[in-house]
Amino acid sequence: MTMTEEHELGKAEEAHPIAHAELPIDADVVQKAIDKVTEARLDVPPREAIDQHTVDLTEHARRLLREDYPSVEQDNPGAIALFRALYQLLDRAQRPTPVTSDYTAWMYSRNLAGATHALLDLHRQYLVP
Repeated sequence: MTMTEEHELGKAEEAHPIAHAELPIDADVVQKAIDKVTEARLDVPPREAIDQHTVDLTEHARRLLREDYPSVEQDNPGAIALFRALYQLLDRAQRPTPVTSDYTAWMYSRNLAGATHALLDLHRQYLVP
């Protein structure tokens, strides 16, 4: 991108600040992503599917973590533990790499789905009308 294009983009963003605003979280979309990972299986899914589900869940978890939850939850030990668990799962050092076994990557994805589901429940409790 050239300097002129960056300048024009910056002017456009200033003129339309809502352009970078996030859309509200669609709890149904998040739930579907969780359900894809937690469905009953007798085998480990293909690695490409595991990796894609992990990317999707990571995006949903990060969006849920950016929400502004009531102050009552900031003192709730259960909520604090949930936030810590999600931050730990999202830590780059904890995530699967290409050399991680398929089973370990799948279990990581399932753990991420469980923690994301718990945070989605908290989101539904406080932020969904």
